[in-house]
Amino acid sequence: MEFNISTELGGNVVVIDMVGSLVANNIAEFKSQVAKLVEKKYCHILLEMSNVDFMDSSGLGACMAVHKQLSEKNGMVVFAKPSEQVKKIFRITKADQRLNVVPTKNDGVKSLYEKLMRSKQK
Repeated sequence: MEFNISTELGGNVVVIDMVGSLVANNIAEFKSQVAKLVEKKYCHILLEMSNVDFMDSSGLGACMAVHKQLSEKNGMVVFAKPSEQVKKIFRITKADQRLNVVPTKNDGVKSLYEKLMRSKQK
């Protein structure tokens, strides 16, 4: 799995373009990438998933874990533009009812921006 990391909204949102399969043998690397960002106080993350060609139950579990981890930090993760295979996994397991899954990267950035603005108002 390949991770291309960039920032948006003046550095407040981190975008991770994921390429490859999100499966048991690369979950540790995925969680490590997210943990490094959280350590640096980045808690608003967009995972661009259009190039994730396959995800197994370990990958789904990792997505749920990242969602929980960032929620506990008053942050948010958005799963943008999942491939058809990943979308199907989210739908069948009803994970799409718990996770923030959006059809485009722009929708994801907008959701994260709105969350950031609500957080600043508190």
